[in-house]
Amino acid sequence: MSLSAELEELLMKNAELKNKLQSIERTEKTLVIKMKVLEEKLTIQVLEQRIKTKLAVVEELQSKIRELENRLKIPAKLTPEVTRKVQEPQKKGSMGVMVQVAPANSQQS
Repeated sequence: MSLSAELEELLMKNAELKNKLQSIERTEKTLVIKMKVLEEKLTIQVLEQRIKTKLAVVEELQSKIRELENRLKIPAKLTPEVTRKVQEPQKKGSMGVMVQVAPANSQQS
């Protein structure tokens, strides 16, 4: 084999290996991006499940609150003024009137 033929063969082999390396690097880059996409999808899926679970807890708490409010027969939201009046102590010299509220008869199913 002549030196020029051997050089040509080596140059062709070099070009072939460079092409192969570039192809592998493109594949690697694509796979890295795909991995990141899958990781983000998984993170989103976990967050969506956590949100779903938390919403269920919140809805259950709201339901229990409504049930208790209905059992107590009190307004759902007291205004600050009403809350303040309920919490104010009686002043000296005022007539001490005691009011007793009987529990409401609730019909349970």
